[in-house]
Amino acid sequence: RLRRFIPGLWGVDLAALALLIAMEALRISLTAMLLGHSPRLTGIIFLSLGELTKLAAYIIIFSIFIRALLSWFSNRLQHPITILLGSFTDPILQPVRRILPATGGIDLSPLVVFIAMMLILKLVVQPLIDLGQLLL
Repeated sequence: RLRRFIPGLWGVDLAALALLIAMEALRISLTAMLLGHSPRLTGIIFLSLGELTKLAAYIIIFSIFIRALLSWFSNRLQHPITILLGSFTDPILQPVRRILPATGGIDLSPLVVFIAMMLILKLVVQPLIDLGQLLL
């Protein structure tokens, strides 16, 4: 029902994203109130965005790591989990594969994405979380 008021944009379900941010903000607010603090809205929003971005980055890193491990055992494994991981990680890995071709049959795109995700975590997400905690 929320999709009636918040339409999607570029294939992203903004209604689900708004609900996720609201739920994370509620979690952070309740935790802060249980600790005896009276949280401010700006701090809650920044902290919610930072925590959700951190979670998304770790899910991407974990998915690519599992997919890389599974590729060592069999390239033609058609297990539903392998198919799911492929459908989730291919949109992230394909742009890197176009720029960086396989070297000697070794796909280095997961390594490049790992490094990029770690940089995002350190340079974008952590300052966002720190700002949220400061404003909280």
